Amino acid sequence: MNKIFKHFDWCLSLVFGIMIFVFFAFFYRYHLLYQEQLQLFLFTSYYLSDLMGRPGGLADYFGTFFTQFYYYPLAGALCIASFLVLLQLVVKRLCNKWGADSPMVLPFSFVPSILMWALLCDENYLLTALLAILLTMIPSLLYLKIKSSSIRLIFVVLMFPLLYWFAGGVFWIFGILCILSEWFYFKQLSKLTWGVLLIVIAGSVMFYPLISGLFLQYPESQLWWGISYNRYPVVLPYSILVVWVSIALVPLCFVLMRNRLSKLKYPRFTVVVSIVLVSVFAFFALKSVIDWRKEEVMAYDYYTRVKNWKKIIDMANRKDPDTPLSVTCLNLALYKDGAMGNSMFRYFQNGPEGLLPAFQRDFTSPLIAGEVYYHLGFLNTSMRYSFEAMEALPDNKKSSRAMLRIAEVNLLNGENKVAEKYLRILQHTLFYNEEATRMLECLGDDRKIKGREEWIHLQKIRMKSDFLFSENEKDQMLGLLFVNNQSNKMAFEYLMAYTLLIKDLDHFVQYFPLGKKLGYREIPAHYQEALLFYWINTGHGINDLPWSIDSPVIQNYINFSKALAAGANANSLYRGFSQTYWYYLQFSGGDRVDYTQKPIY
Repeated sequence: MNKIFKHFDWCLSLVFGIMIFVFFAFFYRYHLLYQEQLQLFLFTSYYLSDLMGRPGGLADYFGTFFTQFYYYPLAGALCIASFLVLLQLVVKRLCNKWGADSPMVLPFSFVPSILMWALLCDENYLLTALLAILLTMIPSLLYLKIKSSSIRLIFVVLMFPLLYWFAGGVFWIFGILCILSEWFYFKQLSKLTWGVLLIVIAGSVMFYPLISGLFLQYPESQLWWGISYNRYPVVLPYSILVVWVSIALVPLCFVLMRNRLSKLKYPRFTVVVSIVLVSVFAFFALKSVIDWRKEEVMAYDYYTRVKNWKKIIDMANRKDPDTPLSVTCLNLALYKDGAMGNSMFRYFQNGPEGLLPAFQRDFTSPLIAGEVYYHLGFLNTSMRYSFEAMEALPDNKKSSRAMLRIAEVNLLNGENKVAEKYLRILQHTLFYNEEATRMLECLGDDRKIKGREEWIHLQKIRMKSDFLFSENEKDQMLGLLFVNNQSNKMAFEYLMAYTLLIKDLDHFVQYFPLGKKLGYREIPAHYQEALLFYWINTGHGINDLPWSIDSPVIQNYINFSKALAAGANANSLYRGFSQTYWYYLQFSGGDRVDYTQKPIY
């Protein structure tokens, strides 16, 4: 039977690795891209020494090193798959060494890796947590190769402080695995040696976190649990405790049951059933943690970051975005595609928050909102949002995305020394080095700056004088931006969109003439709908319209008026009118607009 499974176990591990790779590379890839932008791995001695100055520093160093490869989801998925397969192989190796060599061991050796896979679906659990486990387990395998009990005891004494400092709070697993190895594998310790071993292990587990607390400015809970396993250090990662326990529990269970397993009448059938059971367990474990809504928002954010506007609109056409941040990205993409005035209300709109999100003290929404302000010409506001997002990171790390934006804005503002400071840092990265070098070459060189069309445009439309940005008066801020440069078409369209979203048609009509010199061949469809609604609702007749409103728009409004006057509700009107501004006025975006005009049909 062992010969039969000699190659089967490797094939099963390979299939497992391929499944993980495909999942992260193609189905959960935006989680990887999201995590990559929130780290900044530097190839400097200072960066290494800084991380090595705390427990778990080496695991954190390696974790951040491999996280930077999430820049390419295929590479990031390969890293995760390789480490999870390695974890499974180590667990299986321990089972075999301890005497559990039944084929039944194989399917259940995947359980710790499956649990860790599920944890990594949470964007706040970091790769450091997985690498810390591997750093702890590899010495456990080396322990099995030491024949002398005295040398093994010395090995334990020496490894505990190293593992605590290299791997962090998970280091106690090493002690548990050493005890189980002595119990099931070596079986040669005297009672005295057993007592010494247990005292050394228990003392080490208690001593090193306590002594670290005397010298390090970290909460005691972090010194016990680990500092860099989760993005939120103040959150105790109880979920990862399940993974830690399973690493010892799975081999232990099979060792204790090895006599019964050797007497199975149908081992092949039992193995197949076990594989099915573990597969079902994996399915439900992953299903319980996978968050497709977050993945969708992260996709919108990524394509906004790389300026792939067509992709954003394609996503919205397949599935209407329904979160504030995804709507923000869509509205920006619609403007960039020249379709904002004609198509904005063909998609879900959640009010002004979907246009210019209010500032929040977190590390995600300011990055997305900052993209909008950057393209509008509010460069300093964009820089402030990026800086606030980076400083809001709960693990006190730096963001490569935020740092690049800060450097770029300072370059465009002519603050060359500040820009150089950030760009010199980015030169020590793997994937931002070339861009940082190109931007450094632009410092003080207007010819190279003019080689980038986007930079020329932003320097032209940016606010050049000091002013106080008010979160509560965004329409006035947009107005100031447009007055600053009346060729800023985006400022005009965002101003118009803002008034439409807050249903302020008085100011919409007041601002509308400002766009005469912006090159419109015709009035955008949603502007026509708003102008027509305003004109009729202010007591005017349809025959004396002062604007050029298309006949189909007028007829569509007549049909909408008839249906609404007849008592039609939102559901009955959705199919025919949900893509019009009138539907938004009546049924979306907050308070309903009173329908008081006289019939026009």
